[in-house]
Amino acid sequence: MLASLLLVSCGGGKPPAAAESLKNDAGVETFGEVNASDLAELDAGALNDAAPATAAAPSSPPTPADDCTPVGVDFEKRARPKLKDCYASGKKKDPNLQGTVKIAVEIDPRGKVKDIKITEKTLPDPVAQCMLKVVKATPLPEASKCPAKTFTIPMTFPTPH
Repeated sequence: MLASLLLVSCGGGKPPAAAESLKNDAGVETFGEVNASDLAELDAGALNDAAPATAAAPSSPPTPADDCTPVGVDFEKRARPKLKDCYASGKKKDPNLQGTVKIAVEIDPRGKVKDIKITEKTLPDPVAQCMLKVVKATPLPEASKCPAKTFTIPMTFPTPH
């Protein structure tokens, strides 16, 4: 019983595929694409870091692949309640309201927000404009971690379950 627990906690020896995904990074981050397998991969990396190092090869903590992804995810979480309010207002006028809005946040090379704009929408203009105002009003103090990057916040309403 103890041996099988030890094997599970060691992770089976297969390295995470994070290095492969970095090769395809085009500089545009889409935060709606975070899924359970991505989180499991991150958790597996954290568990491997916590495993005791062998005498032959001491382990060192991995360097984060991208400081911008957590910034965008946190930003979206902070904006989400007011984005839902925009949708709720539109739903009062159209009970069958559904659609998407994608808002791009462009960071300049100095790490300052350069532009925020709607890049795609199927929701009516008043709802999309309300969402744009929310994103513009949401502070992004961590923008300096994303120099010369653009990330997109995709929103679909009603949210899929």
